[in-house]
Amino acid sequence: MAKRLPYSAPRLELITPRSMQKHRTVEISAAETVLDDVGDVKALLREFGSPLYILSEKVLRAQYRSFRDTFAAPGVDTVVAYSYKTNYLPAVCSILHQEGAWAEVVSGMEYDLARSLGVPGAKIIFNGPYKRPEELARAIKEKALINVDNFDELDLLVSVAENLGIEARMGLRINFQYGRQSWTKFGMNADNGEALEALHRIKKAGRWLRFEALHNHSGTFQVDPDIYSRAAQVLIAIAKSARALGLTPGIADFGGGYPSNNRLKPAFDVPGGSGSSGQFLAPFAEAIVGPLSKARKGFGERPTLVLEPGRALVDTAFRLACTVVARKNIAGQGEAVIVDAGVNLVPTAYWYDHGINATSNNELQATLAAKPVAVFGPLCMQVDVLRERAVLPNMSLGSPLIISNVGAYCITQSMQFIQPRPAVVMVGSQGVEVIRRRETRSDIFGMDSIPPRLRSKGATF
Repeated sequence: MAKRLPYSAPRLELITPRSMQKHRTVEISAAETVLDDVGDVKALLREFGSPLYILSEKVLRAQYRSFRDTFAAPGVDTVVAYSYKTNYLPAVCSILHQEGAWAEVVSGMEYDLARSLGVPGAKIIFNGPYKRPEELARAIKEKALINVDNFDELDLLVSVAENLGIEARMGLRINFQYGRQSWTKFGMNADNGEALEALHRIKKAGRWLRFEALHNHSGTFQVDPDIYSRAAQVLIAIAKSARALGLTPGIADFGGGYPSNNRLKPAFDVPGGSGSSGQFLAPFAEAIVGPLSKARKGFGERPTLVLEPGRALVDTAFRLACTVVARKNIAGQGEAVIVDAGVNLVPTAYWYDHGINATSNNELQATLAAKPVAVFGPLCMQVDVLRERAVLPNMSLGSPLIISNVGAYCITQSMQFIQPRPAVVMVGSQGVEVIRRRETRSDIFGMDSIPPRLRSKGATF
């Protein structure tokens, strides 16, 4: 009698058909099918080295236009301010600025980058809980919109503006309780009276503050549009309170947090899974644009809607190509491969089940031979797991793999942990262009020095 295998419950996934809704005009295809313009991956790896980040310019531009059009509505001026911290490769930022995006920055470094790329101060939104006095002074002089995070920063902004003798454009970041993990570290609380107290202080500051905006950012990779509905209610109510004090906000800034096509690991997802939530932004637009278009008493006759997406714009546009460097059969686990890219380059693998695919000239043969395989990186850490189970065909040494949706936070949060970071190439209308060269040892250790008393005989460092 054949030995029975232990029962393994099937994984069910909800697949929702696409539809056209009033706040969407176009949406690009799913992330797994947009490799058409990447070309010969093996040739790219031979020329630029493995691993290799690959940006599709076409996909990035399409993602921006889709997002912008999704949130457009009559009677509302929609502004998309790209979140620099998500991926501040200068080429990426430049493409999005060509498309019309403003810059949303959270540090002096990011602010300086935006200005160096030609973004005028008036099209920069300066967020974050820590802004140095000299950074505030520059932002005030250059007419950037500064969203104040706390009372100390509000006092500092008034002081800097008064010393300069220049009115500061400013907004107020608001937080509120929503669920078990509310983002209450940032901004003034709407539930306990802080936000109203801040309005009174802004009014008292008089001519040194030009109060223009109310801002909320309540989390990352949101799968529930209701939090944006709640944000709309809160911001509109505070705007009405501001108008009662004689203040005239005209901008409602709903921050970012919008999902991408990545799939959250079950431990971080909603019960039952969020399915294809990253593919459908229309419910988020409905939650925001609907209430705002009726908020004449709070934000004026024609409100300005500011959105600060990052992941929703860049995630799908990037792939990481890598190479199989070893194969294993692990006791109690099954087949596995080791590739030359790890969680140092894909830190989001801790939270997402990134799509991992093989490149094959014979798709039918590859499909028939496919089986579950664990994919590990090259780092000397047990947690260097890119995917616990990816369905892959038979892998040989040197086989290339493609990791999908790595545009958000993978580059800005990557690190040189025992390996230099790879090059980044862009595939676009001009062919393949290098937008960041591969790192060398000199890049990693170029800031270091050894005191003469520690230098060994024969050392060349």
